Amino acid sequence: MAADPALISIWIKAWAITRGVAPPIPYASGHYVAVGWPDQLGRYVFSTLDEKAIRAIGNRHEPWLYLKVCAPEAEVRPLLPPRWQIRSTPTCMMIADLTAIPLELPDTYHLSMAQEGEVLTATIQAGDELAARGRLVIVEGVAIFDQIRTQDPHQRRGLGRALMATLTRKALECDVDFAILSATAMGRALYESVGWRWHSPYTSAVIAGSDTGAP
Repeated sequence: MAADPALISIWIKAWAITRGVAPPIPYASGHYVAVGWPDQLGRYVFSTLDEKAIRAIGNRHEPWLYLKVCAPEAEVRPLLPPRWQIRSTPTCMMIADLTAIPLELPDTYHLSMAQEGEVLTATIQAGDELAARGRLVIVEGVAIFDQIRTQDPHQRRGLGRALMATLTRKALECDVDFAILSATAMGRALYESVGWRWHSPYTSAVIAGSDTGAP
């Protein structure tokens, strides 16, 4: 299944908002975001396998330059020189027609929400300790869920599901019932359990810094 270019365009706009970086600019059939972090110079994002553009990017040499393509690794790898490393953790894009999810949270945890600009952050704490966090931003009528993470000591306690329930409720309160996110293999199981479905593969490649190797 090919990714929807319009949907990926919305997603990368939202990604830039949640990460507080420059908005994406067009590049060939895709987008470029000047990230400017020590471990991420920038990222190119393509919803399709634009071979000409990807080969041109492959000629770049700057460390910590990322390439993200909604295509399988087997199709992306042959277009890039060996210095480009494919991130080993498989990821995918997922979508959902949102419906309410019951919110269940163990008594030892506390959930709070904060709005900063366009970004809503849901945080779960155990006392003063951060246990889990996730973000939501709405762009062009689509809800984008981002950075849904549970800290290792607090996994397998339903906190990820609680985050998804909270962010889903907030999206529905804004009359938004369609959503997208990028998922790791581990996250995919959680999202499928609350009604999300696979949209496309999402292959990540990087020119890693020589001092630390691939992230």
